[in-house]
Amino acid sequence: MYKVFFKDSCFLLTDKQNLLKESTHRLIHEDFNRTQTFIRNLLKEERPFRAVLYDEDPEALFAIFKSCFLYLKAAGGVVRQNDRILVIKRLGVYDLPKGHQEPNESIEQCAVREVEEECGIQGVQISKHLTDTLHIYFRDGNWVLKKTYWYAMSCPDNPVLSPQTEEGIEEVFWLPVSETERVKRNTYPSLLEVFEKSTASPDA
Repeated sequence: MYKVFFKDSCFLLTDKQNLLKESTHRLIHEDFNRTQTFIRNLLKEERPFRAVLYDEDPEALFAIFKSCFLYLKAAGGVVRQNDRILVIKRLGVYDLPKGHQEPNESIEQCAVREVEEECGIQGVQISKHLTDTLHIYFRDGNWVLKKTYWYAMSCPDNPVLSPQTEEGIEEVFWLPVSETERVKRNTYPSLLEVFEKSTASPDA
């Protein structure tokens, strides 16, 4: 199954018919053009929705979904030291450091580079893959579908933090795991699962 976030809404692409009854909008894929029209019409919807698209082959369905957008890849990370994680505040919203993959760069290299650049730290290392997220936004005349790869990370103890202000980052700080509910009230829906996984036991 694929879950794609769009503002406060989401698309579910699935081969489980029972999810159709849990939707506000639903489509059983039969025709390429009809499915594309269904997706594009929902992008004009002003009210939050939960749209379920069903097909026996979710991979093929996702390929159709991707064709409606400019598809980009990005990567980021959750740096954890003991019982605290590294969080940024960008344009008034709590976020986690991430950014677009550059040419000739592996997705893991992208994740490390972006965390180091956005937080002003060095020596970041990946410990494991956490999860991937998909979300849609409109920029520069294009509808964009972005896949972000998230990693659990570590860094040297007590680094000096410096927000990358040219990227709109206002603050970088260590957040105690016990206080994650506070930032989850002012973050993006696509990040809620990432926060959940990042606050689990480091050995999980």
